[in-house]
Amino acid sequence: MSSAVDFFLRDYDQLSVEQANELYRLRRKTFRDRLDWEVECIDGMEKDLFDNKNTTYLLGMHNGQLLCGARFIDSTQPTMMSEIFHKYFSGVCRLPTDIPSCEITRLFLDKERRDAAKLEGLPASKALFLAMIMFCMKKKYSGMYAVVSRGMYAIFRHANWKTEVIQKGLSEKGEVIYYIFMPANSSVIEDIIIKDKHSDWLREKLQHLRHL
Repeated sequence: MSSAVDFFLRDYDQLSVEQANELYRLRRKTFRDRLDWEVECIDGMEKDLFDNKNTTYLLGMHNGQLLCGARFIDSTQPTMMSEIFHKYFSGVCRLPTDIPSCEITRLFLDKERRDAAKLEGLPASKALFLAMIMFCMKKKYSGMYAVVSRGMYAIFRHANWKTEVIQKGLSEKGEVIYYIFMPANSSVIEDIIIKDKHSDWLREKLQHLRHL
């Protein structure tokens, strides 16, 4: 089966104007329009102070069209945890810096574009997870930290990604959120792939991801 989603890494300064605009518009569609998060939006785009020179983006494309993405920031840099999320958790002020790791935020998959591309039968979200893990392995990170909703945490668990819940908190809306660590290694990759009925497609995708 041929690869249906291709992944690319782009540092902030490497994004073209067109790529940046499309990314920030899809993020607004996901985080403001669909999830109703309190995010900064200007001219129909969601962008904040963490979109800067310290940021690396993971972009998932199908036939030149952006489908999904994520944002990485090294744990030694200012992150959403150190600047924003810490207030929702007890005794947390920043990410640990004693091991190589990163923060991942703004993780999304546009389901309308996925379905329009006739990819609804393929595990595109798991391909995105594999790409996230491969990025961390390439950077020699032990994994990534994130603050996620109950729904997102359930998606990771359903994907057989054995994440560690460091602490539970409450968002500004009073909803349960999780501060988690997501390990990134070959065992995690195998756990995600082995139980999926499209494991052959995921293994093919993994071969492409080794060149990220």
